[in-house]
Amino acid sequence: MTHELTSIEPLLPVIRQRPLGLMSDIDGTLSPIVSRPEEATVPEATRTLLRQLVAKGVKVGLITGRSLEMAQRMAGLGDVAYAADHGLSLWLDGQQETAPGLGEYEALAREVEQDIRAVCEAIDGVQMENKGALLAVHYRRAGDPAAARKAVLAAVERSRAAGRFRAQEGRMVIELRPPLEVDKGTALKTLAERLGLRGVVCLGDDITDIDMFAAARRQRAGGMSIATVAVAGEEAAPEVVAAADYAVEGVAGVSQLLREMVRALP
Repeated sequence: MTHELTSIEPLLPVIRQRPLGLMSDIDGTLSPIVSRPEEATVPEATRTLLRQLVAKGVKVGLITGRSLEMAQRMAGLGDVAYAADHGLSLWLDGQQETAPGLGEYEALAREVEQDIRAVCEAIDGVQMENKGALLAVHYRRAGDPAAARKAVLAAVERSRAAGRFRAQEGRMVIELRPPLEVDKGTALKTLAERLGLRGVVCLGDDITDIDMFAAARRQRAGGMSIATVAVAGEEAAPEVVAAADYAVEGVAGVSQLLREMVRALP
């Protein structure tokens, strides 16, 4: 059962562990959801809190569906780890790593982009995002989001190249991802192992973060001290909240949690 997190107290057994990690999604968790995805950014106050956590020895890892370049721009932090493109791209110790087999999907993604371009351009407010071997279609700004979603999914269904990808929906977005055994859950496990963590606080708000929460439960069964926190809000799917140990309300709730972590850490 998910509990509303009203103070840092329930997390103290976790954050007393060393090394301690904070693994977090970006959009809708650290940064507010905005109508144009390219304009999203982590607020400076939140960025400052993350820097303070890093200064106190916390290993911060940002696990996101964004491309590595976009994630780094949004966060504006150079001394943290990144698992971008749902874990297909990693940034650790100043080096980028990509999942084996990823390269072959870049050309296929461009084929899909060409196949569905006419439909996307015909609907005002629909926007395609080229993420290399991944493709995302945002329909938040469409006049009728439900109709836009239906039209985009139909176009994807007609594309032969799209059949080589795994379709994943999120907050007003449809993503086509290579069918590799990589997701935010495997990203969490990889970062926790590579950073040598004994305790982890894990934050997320979207459907893809359920993979991260599930992996956290497996890590806990293996002996790691870990707590998962869902970011609730108007658009948050109930299954995301149900998958977490705790919940906070919106990006503001995350900021308050980070502030309390900073205060609680020596």
